[in-house]
Amino acid sequence: CRIIYKKVKEFDMKKLVFAMVILSISVELKAQINVEEVALVQSVYGMEKKDLIAKHMKLEASQSATFWKLYDEYEIERKEIGMKRALNIETYAKKYEHLSGEDAENILKTSFEVQTEFIKLWDKTYKKMAKEISPISATQFIQAEMFIENMVRQELSMEIPLIGEFDIKK
Repeated sequence: CRIIYKKVKEFDMKKLVFAMVILSISVELKAQINVEEVALVQSVYGMEKKDLIAKHMKLEASQSATFWKLYDEYEIERKEIGMKRALNIETYAKKYEHLSGEDAENILKTSFEVQTEFIKLWDKTYKKMAKEISPISATQFIQAEMFIENMVRQELSMEIPLIGEFDIKK
C-alpha cells in the first residue's frame, strides 16, 4: 500500500508540475507579440549557454572570431527549433485531456520533425566548423550541444506526462 500511495503522490506531483510548466509556457508564449520578443526571452538562455560553451571550448585566438560567428548562426537556428518544440508541448498540454488520434499523430510527427531538425543542424554546423576551424573543435562543440540537448530532453520528459499516465488512480 505504501508503494502504491507513493506512486500516486509522485504522479500527482508530476501532474501539478506539468500544469505549472504548461501554464508558464502558455503565459509566456501568449504574452509575446512577435518573434523579436521570443528571441529576447530565448536570448537569456542563449547567453547562459554561451558562457558554458565559452568555458568548454579550448579555442586558439585565431579560431575564436570564426567560431563565435558560426556559433551565433547556429543559435539562431537552434532557437527556432526550440520554439517549434515549445509550441508542440503547448499543443499537447492544451489537448491532453481530450487527445484525439489525429492530435496524437500530429504532436508525434512534430516531435520527430524537431529531432530531425536538431540532427540536421548539428551535421550542418559540424561541417562548417570542421572546415573553418578544425574537426576536433567542431566535434567538441557538437558533443557539448548534444549533451545540453539531451539534458533538456531529459528534463522535459520528467515533467511531461505520458498519454494515459494518470489513469492508474481510477
